[in-house]
Amino acid sequence: MATDTETTSCGSEVPLPNAPYVALHPHYGMLLGVADFEAEQAYHRGKMRLHNAWAHGWGVLWGLGVTLDLARGEVAVAAGLALDGRGRELHNDVAQCLNVARWFEAHREDAGFSFSEAADGRIGFDAHVRIRHHACLSAPVPALADSCSNEAGGTAYSRVFETVLIELVPGPAPARRHRHHLLRVLAGLDAATTDADGAVLAADQAALDARMAIVAAPAADRIAVAAEALQRIAVLDGLAETPASPSDPDDLDGRLFPAAGPGSLALAELRGLVLRPANGGLTLDGVGPAMPDNAVRSVLLPSASLQALAGALLSALV
Repeated sequence: MATDTETTSCGSEVPLPNAPYVALHPHYGMLLGVADFEAEQAYHRGKMRLHNAWAHGWGVLWGLGVTLDLARGEVAVAAGLALDGRGRELHNDVAQCLNVARWFEAHREDAGFSFSEAADGRIGFDAHVRIRHHACLSAPVPALADSCSNEAGGTAYSRVFETVLIELVPGPAPARRHRHHLLRVLAGLDAATTDADGAVLAADQAALDARMAIVAAPAADRIAVAAEALQRIAVLDGLAETPASPSDPDDLDGRLFPAAGPGSLALAELRGLVLRPANGGLTLDGVGPAMPDNAVRSVLLPSASLQALAGALLSALV
């Protein structure tokens, strides 16, 4: 699949391991080495990401709005912050821009890239903008020794910088991923899952029954019935959830984070992009009527906002 060049790249990807259950145990007189400092960081990093992923989920926290400048032929992504499905912060400090025509010329031959080409040379295609985590080395400093050679001295990087890659990807944005399917069935947001014979699965039927019990309850009892249903179905959802790779000992991150958690987030969809010939090349000519569509993204609401909305949600049940 074709993707944009790295608009915010600062070098090759640097792995940042997560080890939330293994902490450094320093003691007096202990000789500390690189592995000890790495273990200390991996413990705290893993704790934070574990909390982010399971307790909060994924989505945009603020900003990262996608706009299209037809005059300049560019897609722009504003500053902002998000969390991905593995609890990593995705921060963009400044607006990032991409020339659509130049991107197309660089990727038109990529496998799987589908576009239409009219007799007058106009080219049409759909695309979406996504963001993903990227970490790289920065801040070089003099080093006393280079572990990869016998030569004394040299330069080593003293910092790891966590940033993002913002990419333009052909095709529509993928469907948003959700956890807690049974609670969504209870709320009427998901259809019940059926087996090969078309029978509703037992847990999904329990969610459907609980929903009907809320509807049938007298107005004075509806909040209590709904609270009890929420508890029971939440328990079933928790029992059903698993990490991405619970049994793979070589995939540590997969054994830590939710199976549904995406490694990248779609920010906006751009359907109906049109490029036309101009000055021996291509230029952006237009886009669909509601583009870019930022509504395709997942979002995360802060706890304070959910608390403020709780009263209004409860009143709807009375």
